[in-house]
Amino acid sequence: MVRFAFFSNQGYAEVDTRDFMAWFQTAADYGPRTFYTRTWCDYPPFNIYFFWVFGLLAKSLALFGTSLFTYVMKLPANFFDMATTFLIFAFVRKRLDFKMALLATALYAFNPAVIFNAAVWGQFDAIYTFFLVLSLMLALASKPKLSAVTFALGILTKPQSVALLPLIAFLIFKKHELRRFLISLAAAIATVFVVIIPFEWSNPVTFLADIYVGAYGGYAYTSVNAFNLWALGGLWMPETPVLFAIGWILFGALAAFVLYVLHKRFGASGELLVLFSAFILFFGFFMLPTRIHERYVFPALSVLALMFPFLKKTRLIYGFLSGTCLVNQAYVLHFLNNNQYIQSGDLVALTVTLINLTVFIYALMLLWNELKGRSWFRISPIKIGESAKAEVEENKHQDGHQ
Repeated sequence: MVRFAFFSNQGYAEVDTRDFMAWFQTAADYGPRTFYTRTWCDYPPFNIYFFWVFGLLAKSLALFGTSLFTYVMKLPANFFDMATTFLIFAFVRKRLDFKMALLATALYAFNPAVIFNAAVWGQFDAIYTFFLVLSLMLALASKPKLSAVTFALGILTKPQSVALLPLIAFLIFKKHELRRFLISLAAAIATVFVVIIPFEWSNPVTFLADIYVGAYGGYAYTSVNAFNLWALGGLWMPETPVLFAIGWILFGALAAFVLYVLHKRFGASGELLVLFSAFILFFGFFMLPTRIHERYVFPALSVLALMFPFLKKTRLIYGFLSGTCLVNQAYVLHFLNNNQYIQSGDLVALTVTLINLTVFIYALMLLWNELKGRSWFRISPIKIGESAKAEVEENKHQDGHQ
């Protein structure tokens, strides 16, 4: 009900809502086969199936061209947000008591930044976030093929899913022999082809590459409204090849550092370190490369909500990033709907950027402490249940052997 109350908001009506209406209607009228030849769309193929299903719903209710269309447009993302809350509940409940699982679920379900993204703006970030969280959980549960398949679905929904690729590949390779790793890779590739064959069967590889390269190439700016490292120099600043390379080198170095720490400390800190590594990769992908949008920090919130009942030092991070994510989205949407750009030196943008940088440095320091053996990955439930007590005792037992 909380989310539904915001469904009437048009989001970015001038562009996003108009585009979604065109995409839903095209999918409803013609199906996926000729979708990309009938309309411009920079969204990857898996989204078109959602456009198709919910477009048919909007068509049957005669909502195209009316303000009520936003109610249908916002359904997919909000359904997947609820699905992510279920994943969070199931993961925490298996390890802690019911109250802790309910707390973690509520922290995500009622997070203003999460609600704003799907219910107010009407963006689709919740969909790929669900698949990435599920892929991560499946990898931790030693289900490599299913993890690879769900990760492929994430990539086919939003290309920024690539942020988690190093971690998923590492986990599957670390926990299983080379043969199962290669089988999982084949399962991911097969999933990609199954999804895109209805669109293009003559040359699916080129078809997919054109969509991703075309979408990414359309935003050759240092920061596309993201209050990240590049926002210190202003938003929508023209990108050069050198700046592009620097951004990806920084993220590559971060990913290498994360995997190195995980390799060294996996036996000591286990799945909690994996979750923190996922958070660092999501957050780092938002902070370091160029061409990043204001919403790309969104998946980090789901992992932070997962860690909230376990790790005391991540709770403050969750609070700060929830606030900065909300402000970044709301502030940008305000300017977009007024056909304005946020000017260089804007006080709100600069303040939020500095907070994000401070939190990012703090998170890196925590990871560095873990590498040096100063582990802080100790379960610290707000209220310890029976299963939590067992986990704490296990941590103490491990500490005695380090």
